[in-house]
Amino acid sequence: MIILNPFEMQQHILQEKFIPLFTNTDVEVCKNIMRICYENGIRTFEFTDRNENSFSVFKELKAYRDVALPQLKIGIGTIKNAAQAELFIEAGADFLISPIILEEIHLLCQKKNILWIPGCATPSEIVFAEYWGLSLVKIFPAKQLGGDSYIEALKTVFPKMHLMATGGVEPTKSDIEKWYKAGVSSVGLGAKLFPKEMLLNQDYDKMSSHLATLISDLN
Repeated sequence: MIILNPFEMQQHILQEKFIPLFTNTDVEVCKNIMRICYENGIRTFEFTDRNENSFSVFKELKAYRDVALPQLKIGIGTIKNAAQAELFIEAGADFLISPIILEEIHLLCQKKNILWIPGCATPSEIVFAEYWGLSLVKIFPAKQLGGDSYIEALKTVFPKMHLMATGGVEPTKSDIEKWYKAGVSSVGLGAKLFPKEMLLNQDYDKMSSHLATLISDLN
């Protein structure tokens, strides 16, 4: 398994049209979602730490990735403090993403030489990332903050900063292209990428076709 440094990991992420964000308490559901993403050419996946058993699920997903999906980079999302970050770094996360910006997480990830993408909502928060030498931040919640017009405004002030829009991005060609036109370098797609009905029915073939259509539209 090739381990990427923060710069290489960031370049890997920025090559993707979108980053899938997913969480579930059932490890088999998570494995199937990772599998269909991988089979459709996706090489970056964020597992979101929002459930009581997220850590144990992540460890199983990491083991599954190592055996079955060797080119997939799997990161962990919703990191809110350094202790949580260190736990998942030791478990083998390839990168970390947060909904907030916090110096203790930055210092830990800098020490561990792992990519951390902080969540920012204001220019004042982006300035912290810029000051620390980071060049990719997550704008969250992007739609609620003002959508593509807000991204356009941020880019006038931070032209060199890579922005990842997460929160309210629709899994459609027209909506994703709107965000890119506004100036983002990446988008994160969560629950709307994986329709509830398909998940409940565990209809992974239908979900795979749904993913394939979106990816084809974007290419």
